[in-house]
Amino acid sequence: MSEIFHRGQYGATCLTWLGTSCVATGSNDGVVRLWDSRSGECVRTFRGHSEPIQSLSLSANRDYIVSASMDHTARVFDVKGFC
Repeated sequence: MSEIFHRGQYGATCLTWLGTSCVATGSNDGVVRLWDSRSGECVRTFRGHSEPIQSLSLSANRDYIVSASMDHTARVFDVKGFC
């Protein structure tokens, strides 16, 4: 599970749980990653930001993640079926 913290310059800046076995992280490299919390494997990446991610939020129906970045944008990513 040590990889889940995005070692080095791409450290995790925020995270949110998607369920009992899946977590999403935002990082300094502007990438959102979905992780299997049991195996520590990254199961999906979402790109679209040019600056570090400041926050993540899961939609009420648990189908989408919204990320907000220091590049002054917010992105919506479909996470249905990944966790």
